[in-house]
Amino acid sequence: MGKFKYLFDPRAIAVIGASPEAHRPGAQTIRALQDNRFDGRVYPVNPKYPELAGLPCYRSIADVPKPCDIAVIALPATLVPETIAACGAQGVRFAVVLGGGFREAGEAGQRLESQMLSAAREHDVRIVGPNCLGLVNVHARAYAAFGSLARPPVLSPGPVSAVIQSGGFGNSLVVRCGLAGIGFRLVVASGSESDLGTPELIEAMVDDPQTRLILIYMEGVRDGPRFVAAARRALAEGKPIVVWKAGNTRQGIKAAASHTANMTGSYDIYRAVFRQCGVVEVHDMEEAIACVQSLLVYSDRPAGDEVAIMGGSGGSAVVFSDAADRYGLRLSRLAPQTSAVLKRVLPGTASLDNPIDYAAGFITNANAARFRDAVDAVLDDPGVSQLGVMLATTTGEAAANGGKVLAEAVARHAKPVFVFLSVPRETTAGGQDALERAGIPVFPTPTRVALAMKVLSEYEKARSELHRLAAGRMADSPPPATQFPSYSGALSEHESKNFLAAWGVRVTADRLIPAAPLEATDASGWTFPVALKVVSRDIAHKSDIGGVQLDIANADELVNAVSEMLERVRARAPEAALDGLLVSEMIGDALETIVGVVNDEVFGPVVALGMGGILAETLQDITYRLAPFDLKTAHQMVGELRACAMFSGVRGNAAADIDALAATLVTVSNMSWHLRNRIAEVEINPLLVRSTGHGVVAADALMRFR
Repeated sequence: MGKFKYLFDPRAIAVIGASPEAHRPGAQTIRALQDNRFDGRVYPVNPKYPELAGLPCYRSIADVPKPCDIAVIALPATLVPETIAACGAQGVRFAVVLGGGFREAGEAGQRLESQMLSAAREHDVRIVGPNCLGLVNVHARAYAAFGSLARPPVLSPGPVSAVIQSGGFGNSLVVRCGLAGIGFRLVVASGSESDLGTPELIEAMVDDPQTRLILIYMEGVRDGPRFVAAARRALAEGKPIVVWKAGNTRQGIKAAASHTANMTGSYDIYRAVFRQCGVVEVHDMEEAIACVQSLLVYSDRPAGDEVAIMGGSGGSAVVFSDAADRYGLRLSRLAPQTSAVLKRVLPGTASLDNPIDYAAGFITNANAARFRDAVDAVLDDPGVSQLGVMLATTTGEAAANGGKVLAEAVARHAKPVFVFLSVPRETTAGGQDALERAGIPVFPTPTRVALAMKVLSEYEKARSELHRLAAGRMADSPPPATQFPSYSGALSEHESKNFLAAWGVRVTADRLIPAAPLEATDASGWTFPVALKVVSRDIAHKSDIGGVQLDIANADELVNAVSEMLERVRARAPEAALDGLLVSEMIGDALETIVGVVNDEVFGPVVALGMGGILAETLQDITYRLAPFDLKTAHQMVGELRACAMFSGVRGNAAADIDALAATLVTVSNMSWHLRNRIAEVEINPLLVRSTGHGVVAADALMRFR
């Protein structure tokens, strides 16, 4: 863990701004350290008092007799920079700045934050916060915190480490997990993250041998590439990351910015990042608990999306099946040998298809061996990767038998097993206790079982693709031989298409003509029909000013179209400098898609794929990936569109050339990665996808450079 061992496992903590007034943060920190029996040294610092809480109190950090690993600073913002410098002079490695009044407080606060960071850099002090609740090492009982984080009576030692950007609410998540029996190693309320940010804390937790899973409540990150690298490293080490990302709506983003002055990027982009890095996203506390419990038990076991369900409640199976469909799980088709065993051991009234209904009242003492044989048969089925058992309202003897059989089965088989049980623990005659001792997650609804299975399946898929994802992240294409000017600002359609074509994107056959009247003889021998478009860097939306005309059938129509378009454009955009008019081939019988690039301020270039056409903005059928990526990822993007069935051909239409579309996505991805310091934005709209074997064609394009 390097230097972070002093933050996570401190031997001595100074509390600067300690106070006898119980409501003060400094007083709460002292009390938390004492009440939780921290076995290191605690040094209150306040020049007003000789003693606090039964401990000697020191006038300054310079008077503390022994070195401190952490200084908790509970002072006004104006005193923090000089205090950081004093801490550094005494060898303090980490400062936890509890209070606010920094960049979120306007220009004066920004100056104070700059001074604080300068002092920290000069004296080699790392800062947690400011505007935070502090941090806790549950194992060492080191509660360098105040407020709700200093009073978590339910936390027990365990393998989960947490980063929470919102102190109070984030700690509610931690406490709720603790109430569900999840144990914690570290909890860091990172606050405004002026210095130590979430990515660096993830790195340290990955290095921590006692951490097996990382739980994060986040509103945003500042260093996107470092977050991606840290998340992928956690995936490689087999340490799952579970994230609750807030600030996803316009109102949520506004609240996030005012609360922590954080930079919150587009939620769609965050979702793409999570997907590519194997990060498990949750949306409420109960989802978080289900995912953490499941990943702690089963993250090292193979878990695909082909699942089986068995139980004595048909309604439970229906509810599970609905949830499984939403989550993309597939109910396995049972192998003949599995069905044969089920037919032999289950009652004649049982339903032997998946979901398996073994009929209510089956799990008695007399039938325990038959139930065991049924469970073993399903878990032995090569087409089943996970099993859910709907015990539902099973109580007494039946619950005890069910718990015992399943606990023994999970020890014999490598496949994950989950249980839905909705009755109080005390009614199960020890059945629920047996399940939990065996590590089998028990959930109160069938939907939670389906969620847990989906999370395991996606995590397993992310791990199996890790090497390919890593290679994709490093993928690159050499720049084209064609030399282009050092562009800045927006390019015209003609310039944009030429640029894309040089990188290997197929574009329409175009002819640039002067912005002047055209004679019919000038167009003799041209192939029709054509489209006519105005070309100008000053006009981003050509159709808004009448600068686009389609399906021009012959030379005479083209002559008239040129004259009329010049008149319209000059009337509606008199200040625009015209580079000419573009005569483009018309492409028929093709699906319209949009391919774009946004150079996100947090994560860098992100490629978007969506359905095009007149309803593109209304439907918002779009998927995203960080650049660069490979062909398999590009194919996955196509499959994620809600309208993806259209590419297979519907209502007699030919199947679209998905391979060509995927190849173009990869090309755009590599181009945007190679030019990540220059490109601001790319839009190919539409990118026309023709029938299989006929490729794709960019019919219009816009590029903007920094």
